[in-house]
Amino acid sequence: MNKAELPKAVRVFLNGKDLDRKQHDAMLLSTVTSEGFPHVSMISAGELVAVSSSRVKLLVWKDTTSSTNIIQNHKATVTLVVEGKAYYIKFLLKKEAPVLSGYELFTGEIAAVKEDYAKYAVLTSGIQFQLHDSKEVLSRWKQSIKAVLSTEKTDSYK
Repeated sequence: MNKAELPKAVRVFLNGKDLDRKQHDAMLLSTVTSEGFPHVSMISAGELVAVSSSRVKLLVWKDTTSSTNIIQNHKATVTLVVEGKAYYIKFLLKKEAPVLSGYELFTGEIAAVKEDYAKYAVLTSGIQFQLHDSKEVLSRWKQSIKAVLSTEKTDSYK
């Protein structure tokens, strides 16, 4: 596959900043099981961060179907809605040393990006949720982002 880059709107959404504003937005993480079936789970802005225009860091709960699938085949797709458009981003992933208890850490190279929209309509939202304890969760997300970015040898995406 040709090297792909994240569009600017997606890079800004995944920059690890302004988590208060992004706390209601969920993304879909799609993987494939060893039996060949699709598996979909939800992730947040506290679990996926763009470290450059062509690389991301992804935290996935340890011992889940998603983490097992990524470890087995090193691939995933993330679907998100940003600024009225849907984006489907394919990643080639490599497992990294753990940085947080209970999570697997992966570095992902962008393999492909598809921008999806209709000329006759605009997406007004993606999947959204309400946190039960936003103060606690946002604090955890900020710690997660800090831990993930501490693994970078170069400056993170700004």
